[in-house]
Amino acid sequence: MEILQENFDFRQMERYLSSLAPEYRNKAGVFLCTAGSARMLVNNRLFEVKPGMIYVVSPLVSIHRVSQSDDFGGIHILDEMEVFYDVIHTVIDTVLRLKLRDSPCVRINERQAAFIQARRQAIDEKSEALRAATSEEERTLIRQMVHLLEQEAMLEVMSFYFRTQTVDAQPVERGELVVYNFIYSLHAHFLSERSVAFYASEAQLSPGHFTAIVKQRTGRTPSDWIIAITISHSKLQLEKTKKSIKEIAAELSFPEQFTFRKYFKKYVGMPPRQYRHEVSRS
Repeated sequence: MEILQENFDFRQMERYLSSLAPEYRNKAGVFLCTAGSARMLVNNRLFEVKPGMIYVVSPLVSIHRVSQSDDFGGIHILDEMEVFYDVIHTVIDTVLRLKLRDSPCVRINERQAAFIQARRQAIDEKSEALRAATSEEERTLIRQMVHLLEQEAMLEVMSFYFRTQTVDAQPVERGELVVYNFIYSLHAHFLSERSVAFYASEAQLSPGHFTAIVKQRTGRTPSDWIIAITISHSKLQLEKTKKSIKEIAAELSFPEQFTFRKYFKKYVGMPPRQYRHEVSRS
């Protein structure tokens, strides 16, 4: 592991890592952009998401955000994949599967956007009723109503794909794709993989060539990124949980607690126990 430069800015790295985090884990549903814009890597292709554009979140669609404007926002209708299982597996035939994978983003009209907004409002109202419910029977009934509203929204959005204008992907260079996929993979595997060779292998590149591409595109080496996300996660666990140092070390796949303490002190300037103490005092 190489030593970081003295001016290495963990906060800047953490913000950038956050912006490139995978958008969805084990979720399904839809997203409608209502303000601003964002560059999204969808199924390894770059799209500029703007107001009036929608995409489906499903196991068929891999999505993570590259950048966004300050006012970027929209409407999500999301739930566990199991809620949409019947919809996805009984309604989406082979043609629509291919359409979703090849053209994941579409533009919709005002009436269609109003439908999504109305369904979001109805789901919010039912969710509020769920929180106020006093019996398990009532809660079960309201949950089923919420699921039906979510499924109806998904079915309606599926129909949009047959009637609306698809959005073309923007050109993305091989180097950019390597970096985007590396950051995405890093979020998925950093708990167990801190080897540059692992991520280079995923990109089907030699470690040296992989390192050169990442550093050229981001100004930092893959090792820098791996350290940044490891330290960021460690800090979060120390600040927000009561996990022991030993438990955090095990979660991050360090061979022993001592190794984790040494690693953390090297890049933070103090051991993890002292860091937790300082944070709790402040």
